[in-house]
Amino acid sequence: MVAYDTDPVGALTEALKHVLQTADADWASLIALCGFSPSRAGRLIARDVRALDELAAELNEMRTIG
Repeated sequence: MVAYDTDPVGALTEALKHVLQTADADWASLIALCGFSPSRAGRLIARDVRALDELAAELNEMRTIG
């Protein structure tokens, strides 16, 4: 996720598209597909920096979600 520092949502969108094997989903659709708790999904949709950082760390460490 090279572009994370300049465009965290864009970088996470591309990473989630890869993990979820979907090419055409937008940010909100990808978050819905992840099956996150309503609280976590809401923070991600609101682009909460801490939630974005947690998702980035999860993707980097585990190469998966959930």
